[in-house]
Amino acid sequence: MDTKFTFRSHLKDRSLKLKAKRGFALIELLIAVVLFGIISTFVILAYNRVSGQLFLSTLAYELALSFRQAQSYGVSVHQFQGDFDVGYGLHFDSDSQAKTTYAMFADEGEIDGIFNGGFGSAYDASGCLANNVECISVFKLEKGNTIYKFCGVLPTGDGGRDVADTDKNEECNIASTPPDGGNPNIAFLDVTFLRPNPDAIIRTNRSADGQLYTSARVYVQSPTGEKRVVEVVSTGQISIK
Repeated sequence: MDTKFTFRSHLKDRSLKLKAKRGFALIELLIAVVLFGIISTFVILAYNRVSGQLFLSTLAYELALSFRQAQSYGVSVHQFQGDFDVGYGLHFDSDSQAKTTYAMFADEGEIDGIFNGGFGSAYDASGCLANNVECISVFKLEKGNTIYKFCGVLPTGDGGRDVADTDKNEECNIASTPPDGGNPNIAFLDVTFLRPNPDAIIRTNRSADGQLYTSARVYVQSPTGEKRVVEVVSTGQISIK
């Protein structure tokens, strides 16, 4: 047997095996990169969704705390510009700022449960207009979260906060429910608290016509479309879904 020929054949076979192993390792690497990219995409999407939900939940709790602060001010003896006989509330408006802002106000003078005035689009220390005597502060929503709608709940025909919109009976700034009920849209929503009771005074522009509401609902929405609702019942309970 030719020893030289045998040695060369052995080297050739070994070279082919090494090339095959290197080729197989490259395929494995490509598969690993693709899988890593797919997993990373799912992780990023899941993170964005979870973080969006967390921010929205935080916003809903901050809104509920704003209601609770107004209630605390209204029930306690909280002085406003030297006046102790004052109601405190939150104001939601359907103007161009309605999706991103709401205001806390002091209802003084002839207390009617309605915010008399406006607030500015340029945000300074308070956001209130200089000539507005009832505005206390303006809250601005961040991170793309918005107020989807705000509603006054009618006394009859409403199935509660947790049911589908078709089973509610609300008057809202947009998309009043039920859709075929003919409920008119409202221009603003004011929820005010006045001592000595923790009850909520709920007013809209329809209140001038004698319209009464059992509760107020404010729907907040994240950039990805998730919604939470904060409800204030006329007896003073504040809840979040």
